[in-house]
Amino acid sequence: MARIRLSRHILLALFALTLPSVASAQVEVSSAQWTSAKTFKFCNEGNCETFRDIKLSSDTIALGQNISVINTQNGETVSSFLVKSIKYGRQVKMCWLGDSEGQSGTYITVGGCKM
Repeated sequence: MARIRLSRHILLALFALTLPSVASAQVEVSSAQWTSAKTFKFCNEGNCETFRDIKLSSDTIALGQNISVINTQNGETVSSFLVKSIKYGRQVKMCWLGDSEGQSGTYITVGGCKM
């Protein structure tokens, strides 16, 4: 019985160590290029909305540059902001473009991302 408990604890520890979280797999980069815009999460005073049918004003960006999010259904600009953080997900080849340093409430997710 003790052997089974010990084995469970070892397996649990190995599982936790071998599966890194998405947050730990992200690295901060100073610029990025991508192939497709995925989502735009817009937060204002605690209220958040996610837009899925979007295109962006550019397919490359560097920290400190402006980017606009355009609704593909009606062609209207949803939002524009200064990019203050770019996080690159190595495993998923995605980037997150944020409007603030660190963890951003408002951010764009893009696919096919390269540093």
